[in-house]
Amino acid sequence: MRRLQLPPPLAIAYMGDDFMFQLFGKYRDMALAVKNPCHLNMAACLIKLNRFNEAIVQCSIVLSEDESNVKALFRRGNAKSELGQTESAREDFEKAKKYSPEDKEILRELRLLAEQDKALYEKQKELYKGLFGPRPEVKPKKANYLAIFWQWLVSLIRYLVRMFKHKIE
Repeated sequence: MRRLQLPPPLAIAYMGDDFMFQLFGKYRDMALAVKNPCHLNMAACLIKLNRFNEAIVQCSIVLSEDESNVKALFRRGNAKSELGQTESAREDFEKAKKYSPEDKEILRELRLLAEQDKALYEKQKELYKGLFGPRPEVKPKKANYLAIFWQWLVSLIRYLVRMFKHKIE
């Protein structure tokens, strides 16, 4: 017996919310076993078509049913990374790494994000380097002999006043 394989959008359309709401127990699990891969395949196609926001939606649908789905976390992280949402992508990759710590692709993506962050930091550092002008040089202060003399004279007078008061008492 040959199985009929529908394209993901049509298969997803057949398993809409109304249909899924009617299922219970093992029948719901069986339907999810078909529905989730359809969403994930759709997400992979959308990523290849550079339609990243739509891919994020497809992955989020899977994650609403199964929050530990590594493939959904990985693909959503890829889509977010392509959109420049590096912090959110990193969170998805970290969650995926928690469920699949040995996956080399997840580790590679985390390493790429770290390299992007470092490159961005260096670029910003170079960009803002001269923003406020060169750093002012600290010049040694010249000794103000007149101020030093007055300080000495005031301290001498205080000392003499204290000594005079001390002899009177």
